[in-house]
Amino acid sequence: MKKKELILPIGLGIIFSLIYYKLPLNYFVLFLLGTMGVVLILHDIRLGIFAAVILLPFMPDMLNLLYMIFMVGVYLYKALFKDINPLTKEPMDLPILVFALLILISTITSIDPLGSFRDLAIHLTAMGFMFVLVNSIKTKKDFNILITFLVIAATLVALYGLYQYKVGVDMEDKWVDAANNPDVKTRVFSVFGNPNILAEYLIMIIPISISLFWYSKKLHKKAIFLGISLILMLALVLTLSRGGWIGFAFGILIFVILIEKKLLLSIIPLVLGGLYFLPQSILNRISSIGNLRDSSNAYRLKMWGITLDIIRDNWLVGVGFGYIPFKHTFETYIRTMPVYHSHNTYLQITGEMGILGLIVFLGLIFIIYKYSIKRLIKGEDRYIRTMAAGVLAGLAALLGHGAVESVLYLPRIIITFWTLVALLLALMRISGKPEEIG
Repeated sequence: MKKKELILPIGLGIIFSLIYYKLPLNYFVLFLLGTMGVVLILHDIRLGIFAAVILLPFMPDMLNLLYMIFMVGVYLYKALFKDINPLTKEPMDLPILVFALLILISTITSIDPLGSFRDLAIHLTAMGFMFVLVNSIKTKKDFNILITFLVIAATLVALYGLYQYKVGVDMEDKWVDAANNPDVKTRVFSVFGNPNILAEYLIMIIPISISLFWYSKKLHKKAIFLGISLILMLALVLTLSRGGWIGFAFGILIFVILIEKKLLLSIIPLVLGGLYFLPQSILNRISSIGNLRDSSNAYRLKMWGITLDIIRDNWLVGVGFGYIPFKHTFETYIRTMPVYHSHNTYLQITGEMGILGLIVFLGLIFIIYKYSIKRLIKGEDRYIRTMAAGVLAGLAALLGHGAVESVLYLPRIIITFWTLVALLLALMRISGKPEEIG
């Protein structure tokens, strides 16, 4: 019996020795760490979920998608041996499935099915990870660990952005109208390559960080999450993303309404007081939000007009899911404006999937908010209420930013969006459990 037990470790030792002999040391170390990670995730899939939210901002898009597919594979493998239901049996399940079915149909009927497959694969992979998360995070403790890792990852992203501001990283000319913003020298973008995309990511996470600060009972935890929230907000300010600022303001408004309406009276003097301390370059940027002479604003208005023409000609089912069919169609209307998206999430969805697609998407958002407020915000559990308010505010911030930006366009933002939806579904499963979080 003992001889049989030695076969596996000896065999593995021989295999690793051969790999060490064949691979350079740095590749061997990566292979060894990867193997250890796979073993740990197979042992406890929650470790893989925690790793996913930390690594998401820092890994290339393809690696993120492959990792998410791997997580879905691990979940399905474990499901073979356990009685696991991938659906949550919540009212949100049906609109999510309807949306998934619609994007599949819109890909098949697209003017460029292969181009549409790119966005289909990203959304379905993110939705697959969503169901893995919902079925694996079953306690308040696990949920708290998960959102803490989510906030830590965002903090690392923000700190790198602050470093870029300190060293004065170069920015592209198209990121700012120099004539209207002569004092702007730097817009931080951290690991995202574009300040508007960094803003999209930050505004989803900041309300969650604030909810952790709001709930924490111990003074040192409050201080930590207050500091983290301020770092994240400072990085958001330095993106100089006007759409991000609008989205963040909307998200904070939703958070206050959901968690403590009395605070609404203090928001106006707080904002006015904060404006007093802002540098002139940022004040100029804020004042340019409604300036139609600003080149960025004028560019967006022109794009929206052309997108409305596309919608008028393809109003029912659109041109096909994803940015590639939209880009090809847009360039047939005007060849002097090569674009990737319309800079408006709702026009973009309508252009891609028609009025039907917009109705399904807005219906999904409506049901998410309706049942989250009914089941989570109106419940008696303070932890559940506070965390749900933070997640809903993060979604609201992204949706607010979506009025001037196509936010569901890049993989890391799409994955984060569906992760926030997963957090709400997980809270619904966890709600009612008496577990205490300090």
